[in-house]
Amino acid sequence: MATALPVYDHRALPLHRFTVEKYHQLGELGVLGPEDRVELLDGLIVEKMNQRPIHGFIVGWLSENLQRSLPSGWSLRCQLPITTEHSEPEPDLAIVNGVHTDFRDRHPRGIECRLVIEVADTSLEKDRVKADIYHSAGVQEYWIVNVASKSIERYDFSRDQVEQGAVHLSAASIVSFCCGEAEIDIDLKQLFL
Repeated sequence: MATALPVYDHRALPLHRFTVEKYHQLGELGVLGPEDRVELLDGLIVEKMNQRPIHGFIVGWLSENLQRSLPSGWSLRCQLPITTEHSEPEPDLAIVNGVHTDFRDRHPRGIECRLVIEVADTSLEKDRVKADIYHSAGVQEYWIVNVASKSIERYDFSRDQVEQGAVHLSAASIVSFCCGEAEIDIDLKQLFL
C-alpha cells in the first residue's frame, strides 16, 4: 500500500538562486535542454506554462500586426530570451532596438526593449510578478494580454507607473505607442473578436 507524501509549505524550504551565468552553464552542460520548458526569474528556475490554442492565436496575431508596423532598426522577437541582471525571461513578444544580427552572440538586454508582451491565459499571476523584473531591467513598457477578461494590463515604465499599477484597456480600446519615429496602433476589437 502506497503512502501519501507529506505536504510541505515550500516557503519554509531554503532556495538556491542562480546567476544568469550559472543558468547558461546548466544549458551548456546539458542539465537543462530544450525540452525543459523553463526560464530564469529573479535567480529561480521557473517552469513555463502550457499554451492553449488561444495563446498561440494571440501571439501570432500580435506578431503579424506588430511586424509590419515596425520602423527600420527595430526587431520583433517571439518567445526568445532577454537578459537582465538576475533573470532571463522568455516573453511572448518583445520589440527591441536593433536588428537580428545584433543578437547573434547575446540576447537583448532589458534596456533595449521598447515593449515586452506576455499573453496570460493560464499564467496571469506569474506574468504580474514579471512586471517588477521588466521594470528593474529598464524595459520601457510592458503589456499583459489578459485572455480571461479580454483586456490589456499596460505598464508604462517610462512614466514610472509601477507604484500606481497597470492601466487596464478593454477589448473596445485602441492601444497606441511610439517606436522610434513610428506610431503603432493595435485595435483590441480585432484581437479579441
